[in-house]
Amino acid sequence: MMEKILTFGEIMLRLSTPDYSTINQTHSFMVNYGGGEANVAVALSHMGHQAYFISKLPPNQLGDGAITHLLSHGVNTKYVVRGSSTIGIYFLETGFGGRPSKVIYNRKHSAITRIQEDEFNWEEIFSDATWFHLSGITLALGERVRKVALRACKEAKKYGVHVSFDFNYRSKLWTVEEARPVFKQFMNYVDIVFASFYDANTILEIPLDDDFTGTTLSEKRRNVFPKMIKKYKLKYIFGTDRVVYSATENSLAGYYFKLENDNLSWELTEPIRFNIYDRIGGGDAFASGVIHGLLKNFNDPAYAVRYGLNASVLKHTIYGDALVLSCEDIETFMAANGSAEVVR
Repeated sequence: MMEKILTFGEIMLRLSTPDYSTINQTHSFMVNYGGGEANVAVALSHMGHQAYFISKLPPNQLGDGAITHLLSHGVNTKYVVRGSSTIGIYFLETGFGGRPSKVIYNRKHSAITRIQEDEFNWEEIFSDATWFHLSGITLALGERVRKVALRACKEAKKYGVHVSFDFNYRSKLWTVEEARPVFKQFMNYVDIVFASFYDANTILEIPLDDDFTGTTLSEKRRNVFPKMIKKYKLKYIFGTDRVVYSATENSLAGYYFKLENDNLSWELTEPIRFNIYDRIGGGDAFASGVIHGLLKNFNDPAYAVRYGLNASVLKHTIYGDALVLSCEDIETFMAANGSAEVVR
């Protein structure tokens, strides 16, 4: 399958501490490139799709390095414009045992924050596209970025392109109060959402019923998500439940929600427990796997959520931001761990 999939966001220079050292004790960093939507494009390219990345990078060696990274994974960069002088950077302190990982961003004046609508031929980009993916991290990067992202969402709707949106709220980039009106605006243009109860209840302000007496997170989701789906005319909500045993051992379960003719259908998978080599990009791998599963069969969210879950678990075993495994690798892993089972 060779659907044209578009993602829009920032690709950054990643500087990681070696040997689980802290940032303030290290004397060198390991260099890589990554960023939410770029990671999704890389993963989907490895899954056999025609992935394009929309962004802006500086016309220098760091921008060239990011382009080389994308091209090396089969991502088409014809929609990456060049300008400004700075690439976004993030520093990763890899956790171990009871010490969690830490991230420091340095991206306030990066090239993408200077992006403009008129730098793109929107008809060329979207007229033959199948899917467009965006995340809340990108929306946190400033008004210019949000303006271009909104234009992209409108063009996607114009050409009948599926739009997926990963909330990816990051408190280090903006407050809930700053993010709330932006997220609410963009929800009117998306079809598939990757979200948590917190995203629905706190950011979108969708309340629990007055007579709600449930106590579990699953019960809270079942109360709030149907209202979210109905309000914004969503096709699906997907997400994961993570249990942290240590910085190097977690478990993940995946869920989906669908509301059709006021009938709610949902599933929660059995959790998979695993060891972690590199946690960064696990959510992007989940989104990539779900998108792949829906492109394979849009009406089978149970398969899509399992595919996304297994893709995410595998990403935790790979160094770098992105999942770089083939469909065969993922499907072999799915068969080996029996993740076809779902529970309520």
